[in-house]
Amino acid sequence: MDQREYGGNMPGKWEVFSRMLGGMKMYIVGRIRDVSEPLHAGNIEYAPDARFTTDEERAEKHAAKLNQK
Repeated sequence: MDQREYGGNMPGKWEVFSRMLGGMKMYIVGRIRDVSEPLHAGNIEYAPDARFTTDEERAEKHAAKLNQK
């Protein structure tokens, strides 16, 4: 991965983020764009094929697979 693509700062590892949607806890795979900055909505990159799911284990497996690349 080329650091210039991220303004010189490397992104964090892929991980699972969660939020309540419609009264249900939903999960999505993403990573922090710039680990030197605080976590906020503009500093999260979602996986290219990311979809919200109720299956936390499936999301965790997907994040682990992305981190192996």
